[in-house]
Amino acid sequence: MKRKITPVTFHYILITGGFWMAFCVVTAYAAVFLHGAGYDDEKIGIILALGNVGGALLGPALGAWIDRNRKIRHAWVIYTLLGIQLVLLAELWLNPRESLITSACYILYLAFMMPVNALNLDLCVRLEHARAPLNFGLSRSMGSFAFMILSTLLGILTENLGYRILPLAGIGVILLQGFGNRMVDRDLQDAESRIPAETAAVQERSSSLTAFVRDNRAFCLMLFGTILIYIAHNTDGNFLINLVENVGGGPAVMGYLAAFTAITEIPVMIFAYKLPKRWSRVQYIRLSFVFFVLKTLAYALAPNIPLLFASRMLQAPSYALYTVLIVGYADEVVARKDSAKAQSLAFSMTTIGSVLASLIGGSMFKNAGVQPTMLTATGFALAGAAVAIGATFMKKKHS
Repeated sequence: MKRKITPVTFHYILITGGFWMAFCVVTAYAAVFLHGAGYDDEKIGIILALGNVGGALLGPALGAWIDRNRKIRHAWVIYTLLGIQLVLLAELWLNPRESLITSACYILYLAFMMPVNALNLDLCVRLEHARAPLNFGLSRSMGSFAFMILSTLLGILTENLGYRILPLAGIGVILLQGFGNRMVDRDLQDAESRIPAETAAVQERSSSLTAFVRDNRAFCLMLFGTILIYIAHNTDGNFLINLVENVGGGPAVMGYLAAFTAITEIPVMIFAYKLPKRWSRVQYIRLSFVFFVLKTLAYALAPNIPLLFASRMLQAPSYALYTVLIVGYADEVVARKDSAKAQSLAFSMTTIGSVLASLIGGSMFKNAGVQPTMLTATGFALAGAAVAIGATFMKKKHS
């Protein structure tokens, strides 16, 4: 993997940064927008859950379709997803009040936004197989940096201009993604044209979803564990404003907190390739699962704003470490013919975790309060870590 910023890396930074800025708008600021529109926590939880269900179903479906039809260019699939998001954001800007239309648009916006990341990750795998000079760790770290910048700006803007600024920010981010997608598609075509033998090799027929699960039981069990882990991870992510208000902050503090959290991710993502070689990739992934438990517990116990900020440093050895390594791990343990499916499923499991976090968290934050909700989330993280770590010790059965 290349270490410097090549044109391919720069173009990939555009789509990675664009996606994580979109994620910031639709997820990190979901409660801010929907509270402003008149929704309570329970309704917000239902909207986020339904949107994430849509994304969790659409992502693997698109991945399986691309695996079966390798001549389909990711660019056109992504253009379609971005175009639909533009229409939905325009409606949210024009009609930012609690209504059936607003609910439907937000659900669909989330559903069509989420699969873009899985397609971007499969693009990363294809670029690396085509020997394109891509530095994925640096690109992913810039996604967190972009999230940090936008989160800070949106915290200030929403506090001063109101929640209606959020759909406009989303539209701007989509335009950036569209431009980056065009450039990465050109890079991929150029790289693949220079290695026709490898390009032909990836045309091997992909597995059905049933066969994929049967042939990759350990990987799929690990992904099941990540669902439980991401219930915990997204319980605070989807309702960050609740944690902040619980210790005396507001939207601006929430923006700074989300930005600080993203900053802690960046060094791990940039320098992941320098991790000591005496540990394998899977051993670092196991370590990240342990830190998911510790960070959720720290969030639950933080009694004030300074300690809440301090606890966010645990994002680095948990989420950041897992995120930057799971792409390579999936490529390592799953056959190339099923790469799009593997990347889509890995991301969709985290999305399912967000669905359950929205349903459980929305109800619990409303009825039980912040600390009981976060302690419950810690229990989910512990159970998920046990399952996921156990799965990584399973041996793959060869047919």
